[in-house]
Amino acid sequence: EEQQLQQRQQKPEGQGFSGYGGWILWFCELQGHEFFAAVDEAFIKDSFNLHGLRGHFTFYDEALRMILKRDPPTKDDLAQPGFIDTYRDAADLYGLIHARYAISPPGLEVMRRKYLRGTFGMCPRVLCDRHHVLPI
Repeated sequence: EEQQLQQRQQKPEGQGFSGYGGWILWFCELQGHEFFAAVDEAFIKDSFNLHGLRGHFTFYDEALRMILKRDPPTKDDLAQPGFIDTYRDAADLYGLIHARYAISPPGLEVMRRKYLRGTFGMCPRVLCDRHHVLPI
């Protein structure tokens, strides 16, 4: 994980993260995170949407602050003691928040657009005629 984070920091401007959008867009653009959608900050800040999640994470408050940061992690952040532990909790917390967002009306619309663009891939069977698929 740490190596992937460091490689992401070394990507030149214009390839992937552009510096706008903070941690959420940075996280969604990491390799292997193509299926994640950028969850609206208002959704994350609404305590109703976070109900019951606090008890599952050691670094819940730090992870939530990391998710809501306006800037992606820097090389200095990577060197901070405890960064990886907080990052792991933030990644898991974001995954659970994303799952809740994906079944909300605005989240369903975002996921619908990803489906229509073929973000989740296409069926390899000839008779499917490259029909878009959904992740399971």
